Amino acid sequence: MTEAPQHHDPKRKVHWEYWTTVSYRTVGLLAMAGFIIFAAIVNAISGNPIRDALDKLFGGEGSAASVQQASFARFLNLDGSVRVKKRDAVQWANADYRTELQEGDIVQTGPQGIARIVFIDGTTYVVKPDTLIVIEQNATLANSATKVAVQVSSGAVDLSTGSWEVPGSSSEVRFENAVARMNQNTRAAIRQDPDANVHEITVSEGSANLRRGSESVQVGPYERTSFRGPDEALNKERILAPPKLARPRNLEPIISTNPKNEVIRFAWEPVTQARNYRLRVSTSPLFTTEVINRVISTSSFNARGLAPGEYYWSVRAMDAQNRESPESEPNRFTLAEQPATEQLLLVIDSITQHGRVIEVMGRTEPGASVTVNAEAVAYVGPDGKFRHFTSPLQGSGAHTITIVAQNPRGEVVTRKQPVLIK
Repeated sequence: MTEAPQHHDPKRKVHWEYWTTVSYRTVGLLAMAGFIIFAAIVNAISGNPIRDALDKLFGGEGSAASVQQASFARFLNLDGSVRVKKRDAVQWANADYRTELQEGDIVQTGPQGIARIVFIDGTTYVVKPDTLIVIEQNATLANSATKVAVQVSSGAVDLSTGSWEVPGSSSEVRFENAVARMNQNTRAAIRQDPDANVHEITVSEGSANLRRGSESVQVGPYERTSFRGPDEALNKERILAPPKLARPRNLEPIISTNPKNEVIRFAWEPVTQARNYRLRVSTSPLFTTEVINRVISTSSFNARGLAPGEYYWSVRAMDAQNRESPESEPNRFTLAEQPATEQLLLVIDSITQHGRVIEVMGRTEPGASVTVNAEAVAYVGPDGKFRHFTSPLQGSGAHTITIVAQNPRGEVVTRKQPVLIK
């Protein structure tokens, strides 16, 4: 800083001048801070990532939508022998729940192995025994669209896609020289057997588009498209629909003082053209440990002897040539033991039939919750009184109304009442 001379004319105006020496480094830091603030404002207003502003400023190649973020697929369930070969590895490793699956990784199940995998877009794959798959794509684009692609080299998989909120998302299955582009909310099964020269996709819900060379086929619910040799055309056919499960309902609790002697009634809706049904009950969501695997000619079956625990059950329809439908979406129920001494009050005052609808009136202790045939009672009064109308009972004949009360202490009481629908 320089001051004016001390000896000066008092009538003359004095001008004071100031200046500061600033380094190039300081100028650079201030410019960078200003740019960061500007980029943050642009990001807040436009919703574009700061990375896009940097790309545009410094000449980054490609549009923002082409930039992919690394994503992982993960195991939800594992049973038996399941191996993984990472894309940059030479040796195989046993799969576990901590394994992060990336593009290029290979998953192989043994003769008794099975695995459930979830991808970035919510698509789930059940990898059946003796199956080899390659994860070819599992990425999120900069515009939040997702891209998932799996190569089924051999074996069989069941897959289920979710809902995609961002346009441009896709989920593909590749097998042999074909590509199946799956739509949202679609359930399908892929079978790839190079030795038997069998390559097929079966859709049980939703739809998919199968492309092979110049051919393209839309596969809808309960349709199967297959091909054998490279010179054979794609063949599409209708298949049996799986039955709709009725009882036990999904997530239904079955409470009994003697679970081993409790009769569990499995029931489902009949399927036209079905001669028989295959009922499967398992303690595993992957059905690796079956307690019942039975072919039945009717649409119901009574089972006894199940131990307390959690169960999963499903049914397939079978035609006259014993060809099976896709498996129904499994239901889960719980069989629990109730102590012989009851502490919780549950009194059924009346059961009135209104056609196929049953009216149940009763009382329990204040604060308890009540279900009737696995349907939650909407209102339990301060005095414990409740009233409930069931959904219409399906089919004529004998039915059982099951009322379950549970208090905050965890005590559970069950009452059962038979009714006859004419």
